[in-house]
Amino acid sequence: MRTLKGRRPLVGAACAAVAVAVAVTAVLVFSASSRAEPTRAQYLQRVAAICRIYGPRLDRIRPPDVAEPANVIDAVARALPLARAQEREVRRLEPPPELRSRLARWFRLQERRLAMLEQALRAGRDGDFRTLSVVYVDFILAGPEVARLGSAIGMPHPPC
Repeated sequence: MRTLKGRRPLVGAACAAVAVAVAVTAVLVFSASSRAEPTRAQYLQRVAAICRIYGPRLDRIRPPDVAEPANVIDAVARALPLARAQEREVRRLEPPPELRSRLARWFRLQERRLAMLEQALRAGRDGDFRTLSVVYVDFILAGPEVARLGSAIGMPHPPC
């Protein structure tokens, strides 16, 4: 009996250590797997949350008439930083594996459209209104392709 009483603290400590190790391992496994690969629904909810921040701000910018270069320049100058910020935040999200290839294509299309806005803004500020108009119209014409792919992915539309 005496030897059993002497070992009880050691057995108790060993059990406690095992319990802590199991708990820590469970937390690490579950938190790592949930962070590493979100489900499609989780990813799209996170995208929607970003869009709810930027969408209303972008909606307040009235779409300009391409025949009025000053209005195009003003609208693009205000919308471009918001659109860039929104894109950066969405890019930071870890997508689920099944969406990665389509998202890569969607981001390429988005990047191409944002580059068009930058080119239009530069042209407008340089007084090259012909290029401003042509590039801005190209930006608008490229929109449906981005929207179709975004819709197939499940992206909120508008505004993402």
